[in-house]
Amino acid sequence: MATIDLSRISVREANEAIRRHGAAGEDVEILNPDAKHHVGVGLVNPIKVRVRGSAGYFCAGLTDGPRFEVDNNVGWGLADNMLSGSVVVHGNAGGIAGVAVRGAEVVVHGNVGSRAGQVMKAGTLCCVGNANFMAGYMMYGGKLVILGNSGEQLGQDMTGGSIYVGGKLQ
Repeated sequence: MATIDLSRISVREANEAIRRHGAAGEDVEILNPDAKHHVGVGLVNPIKVRVRGSAGYFCAGLTDGPRFEVDNNVGWGLADNMLSGSVVVHGNAGGIAGVAVRGAEVVVHGNVGSRAGQVMKAGTLCCVGNANFMAGYMMYGGKLVILGNSGEQLGQDMTGGSIYVGGKLQ
């Protein structure tokens, strides 16, 4: 497993290194992410990427095939346009988690911010905690699973897919 320390190199350099390791089939561990944005963007290889801390905006975005695991929280735009693969977040996610997911599996062990699953096409977004307002906004397909409570306007302007809520509907 390769180790990349974000306290020593820029996110751009780190993403280039992640893609090189991915092309070689080598898993990657990210140290000291300090909620930096765009960690793991553009990866198209089925490797495991472990983020040891919190990631910022658009973690695991524009990817196809990797399996991400984030120890803490993530900012908004988690797994933006992820085609396949998975992301597991052991904390909370900001707004638009799982935006435009096209086949991936995304699990957030905490809460998700507003508009989770917005314009999803396929795949699954599972929130173990609560979802804020407008979850599933403009969904075209896929599954949104909220084990806690949903916020207001759940599934607004949704044309396809399924939403399941284990707690209270607002």
